[in-house]
Formats: sequence, C-alpha cells, structure tokens
Amino acid sequence: MIKIGFTGTRYGMNETQFELIHEYLDNEEKFEIHHGDCNGVDAEVACLAKELGHYIVSHPPTSSALRAYTDYDEIRKPLGYLERDRNIVDSTDFLIVVPYTDEWQSRGGTWYTHDYAVKKNKTVDVLYPSGRK
Repeated sequence: MIKIGFTGTRYGMNETQFELIHEYLDNEEKFEIHHGDCNGVDAEVACLAKELGHYIVSHPPTSSALRAYTDYDEIRKPLGYLERDRNIVDSTDFLIVVPYTDEWQSRGGTWYTHDYAVKKNKTVDVLYPSGRK
C-alpha cells in the first residue's frame, strides 16, 4: 500500500486544491494517508480520504489549540509540531504539500515539512492555490 503524507495550511484548501487532491485519491487503489490532525488541510484531507475508503493515520500534535480530532484508523503518539511533521515524512513514501500561498515561505509548518521531505529525498508534490504544480 502506498503511504502518502499530507501537510498544508490551517486555513484550508481552495476549490482548485480540493479538485487536485480528489484526483489523487479518487481511484480504485487504496492508500495509507498520514496527516497532522490539525484544522484546515489535515482535517479536509482526512474527511475526503475516509469518504473514499482510504486508511487514515493521524499524527496529532501535543497541543490541542489547532487540533481537529478527525476520524482515523490508526493514531500515533502525540508529538510537538515539528517532530510530528518529521514523523509524517519519515512514515510515508511521498508528500503532498497544500500551501496557503503560491510562493515558498521561510516560516511555518507546511514549508518546514516540505523542506524536510526534500532534504530526505522524498518525492514532493506542491499543490499551489493557483493550481500550478
């Protein structure tokens, strides 16, 4: 089973990003989806993936401030945000990044996770709000 990690903005994805993720996940092959269980993209991906019959692995943060408490098939030990983000990358075959902006940012968990995945030579696909990949 292919393991896909997701990271993205707490503000949620736009319609273009949703359509791109739906294209990834809406097929007969079932995936193992790993996400950080926070509001925004994590929660949206978890709901869509669950609806499409994929296996969901939650990597929750220790802080409950932004946690979404989504439905899951498996839950990992709560960790600090950055440790949890590294754990998502280390546990998956590739990473899908769903950022808030069309430009790389020097701050924030989404781009931190992206940069860590690149450093670990993982395949990374960035789904920008404009729709460009």
